[in-house]
Amino acid sequence: MNGKTTRRLVPGGILAVAATGALALPVQATSASPAPVGHVYEATNAVAGNTIQVFDQYADGHLAAGAVVASGGVGTGGSLHSQGGVVRDGGLLFAVNGGSNSVSVFSITRSGLTLRGTVPSGGVLPVSVTVRDGIGYVLNQGDDTVSGFRYTRAGLVAARPGSTRSLTPNPAGGITDAAEVSFTPDGSRLLVTEKASNALETFVVREEGALGTLSTTPSAGTTPYGFGFDTHGNAIVSEAGTGSVSSYRIGGKTANVISAAVPDTQAAACWLVVAPGGTTAWTVNAGSHSLSSYRISRTGALTLTKAVAADTVQGGTDTTIAANGRALYVRLPGGLLSTWAIGRGGELTDLGTIQGAPAFGTSGLATS
Repeated sequence: MNGKTTRRLVPGGILAVAATGALALPVQATSASPAPVGHVYEATNAVAGNTIQVFDQYADGHLAAGAVVASGGVGTGGSLHSQGGVVRDGGLLFAVNGGSNSVSVFSITRSGLTLRGTVPSGGVLPVSVTVRDGIGYVLNQGDDTVSGFRYTRAGLVAARPGSTRSLTPNPAGGITDAAEVSFTPDGSRLLVTEKASNALETFVVREEGALGTLSTTPSAGTTPYGFGFDTHGNAIVSEAGTGSVSSYRIGGKTANVISAAVPDTQAAACWLVVAPGGTTAWTVNAGSHSLSSYRISRTGALTLTKAVAADTVQGGTDTTIAANGRALYVRLPGGLLSTWAIGRGGELTDLGTIQGAPAFGTSGLATS
């Protein structure tokens, strides 16, 4: 958006966007609005009962707060300091319940979310989950484990006995403070970032989802946190301690560095998302209330394009991209959710901030 942009709260909990020399865009639905084209899902992480706040997404990118659906578990009431607490696979949505050591599975239907059940996380304090082709793994931050489960397209879910694996112990003592777990795009590896150990852990994924050899790679930057993958399967990892992003080729025995700790000149680069085309990544800088953008080359090399691609109202706490790739969402404290339209060149246009159900800390954001 060209010109100076400001935000202000208006009735209904919406932050309106006022722009000088630019077209003001709508930020909430009206009675004349067409049907939503997608949805955003935010976990509240409440101790009294974890819930999923559903936001309806419209064609021009704006949001309207929708239903709030109970998860069947409880939250921790504070930040999970993680990424991937809510994820989607087709018509199913998965969410961690950090306070009850479980994972919930929902069906995404035309009439809304339907809770199908919960499954034990296999450890203590689940903070991130990854799913692929009927196999899921959850990262338990409290006892440094990953544990598997199975699910069907109908949402039936069950633990996988014997699937729990320990992460490499933190050489400095204490927990590794692991932040995210995810399958690689080809499903051949399971990747985990560890903030306290400053390491990346890679498990080989064998037939039917069993985990094989575990290898550890020192992080190129300090405090590796969130990550995504480009179209070639390279991991793009944010680093909160050094305010930087690194890229890695995942394969073989270890993760191999492509670009090492490219700084974004901002503070606390915690959460990261990669555009569907795989050529742009954005970090959410919690300490400087900003977003930074990076260009990703065909080889996975990184170049900082904008140190401040956008300003956030407060320090962000998670991020995701619309299923159609046209909007970027950033979770803010207290249940606020900000939206930016994504231009063809990766530029961001502010569409405003909307209030959902009260939320506590970081516990996940996903779209459909």
